[in-house]
Amino acid sequence: MNNHIYMLRKKRGVKQYDMARALGVSPSYLSKIETGAQEPTEKFKVACAKYLKTSVDRLFNDSLVEKVYPEFANGLKNKLWAVRRELGIKQYDFAKKLKVSTPFLSKVELGLLDPPEQFKTLASKALKKSKKDLFR
Repeated sequence: MNNHIYMLRKKRGVKQYDMARALGVSPSYLSKIETGAQEPTEKFKVACAKYLKTSVDRLFNDSLVEKVYPEFANGLKNKLWAVRRELGIKQYDFAKKLKVSTPFLSKVELGLLDPPEQFKTLASKALKKSKKDLFR
């Protein structure tokens, strides 16, 4: 199951370290949950949803983030996040396939970083989509 923790955390300007400490977990645990490398416990899901002031169902699901949180619909500069999630590809696995770090991929997906052309080409091939379809 996917989650929208990273997007909500970034949107609210919360640092990963601060959120992890508030939830009583390590930053590395929170990172693994955000990237899909590890499944969260039910206790963590409840605490995380409460911290981000949302419901567990909205935070942990396989829907596109812009469907669950419409405020993201116009804010994303590319469709990497949506297409990757739609195909069921974990962020950690996709970053590994593209030979980039998970934080780099996260920044690109959020539109915080404009990726180089080589990255766009690799991502397009990996997702079997045109660059034009993935990047505005």
